[in-house]
Amino acid sequence: MLRRSIPRSGWSQRAPWLLTSSRIFYLCLTVLWGQVGLLQGHPQCLDYGPPFRPLLHLEFCSDYESFGCCDQRKDHRIAARYWDIMEYFDLKGHELCGGYIKDILCQECSPYAAHLYDAENPQTPLRNLPGLCSDYCSAFHSSCHSAISLLTNDHRLQKPHQKDGAHFCHLLNLPDKDYCFPKVLRSDHLNRNLGVVAEDHRGCLQLCLTEVANGLRNPVSMVHAGDGTHRFFVAEQIGVVWVYLPDRSRLEQPFLDLKSIVLTTPWVGDERGFLGLAFHPKFRRNRKFYIYYSCLGKKRVEKIRISEMKVSRADPNKADPKSER
Repeated sequence: MLRRSIPRSGWSQRAPWLLTSSRIFYLCLTVLWGQVGLLQGHPQCLDYGPPFRPLLHLEFCSDYESFGCCDQRKDHRIAARYWDIMEYFDLKGHELCGGYIKDILCQECSPYAAHLYDAENPQTPLRNLPGLCSDYCSAFHSSCHSAISLLTNDHRLQKPHQKDGAHFCHLLNLPDKDYCFPKVLRSDHLNRNLGVVAEDHRGCLQLCLTEVANGLRNPVSMVHAGDGTHRFFVAEQIGVVWVYLPDRSRLEQPFLDLKSIVLTTPWVGDERGFLGLAFHPKFRRNRKFYIYYSCLGKKRVEKIRISEMKVSRADPNKADPKSER
């Protein structure tokens, strides 16, 4: 299929990813009640900006011309890279691999690009290739494994590609199966409201909000564990953390209860208390999370404590209070 030798250095993708959207929106929030899902990922571009409707037609990544992360200039850049890569293929290679390569390159234009490339967290490195669903990845590897070194210079992805398709696809796996490509395009739940945000006569965007939790006492944090369960955890300033399930129901027993230790009062404006909660990036494997709260030390001196804790082995919806470090 390949008709030229592949350069050892491969191809670098980082430069095109660091584009800044030329469109700046003045946002006025009009609160409406609507339906929005509790999703682990959210529409976001690789430059951390929101997706947008391109002003000009996209000729190459046309699937995303109504709403996505590419303007015409970026679309042209991706098309040029595609044709540079296809120069290495004969006619059979064009037929077998052209569609796969175009799909993969155009994921930079997806409204979920940040999720596909692990760019939602600025602290983590960007992926060289987007997250692919296992069946799609297996088919791509089976037909076009020779294209991998043209698409990425990541040695972790290049090294196993000639023999082990399962290992290659494992490296491109996403924890949340709903967001891998191409499944993310086919989900009505994820896509039915994309791009329908309307501007009023003043240019303000009308956004729909929905209530997901109530009856809380000074909630200070809402986070998810990144473990694919779609639970979210709400921390109250008094020292209690609650678990909410994907159907928005709250478990009867708290995930963590430190009321007897946390220092706070009911006074308005008291900024002491349970103030922070974060899950380890590898929480699914190590069960670790971190908390930040006010407490009394020796001689009743007020202190701030930052602790590591683990989730109970017996119950994933309960913290192990004895694990605090």
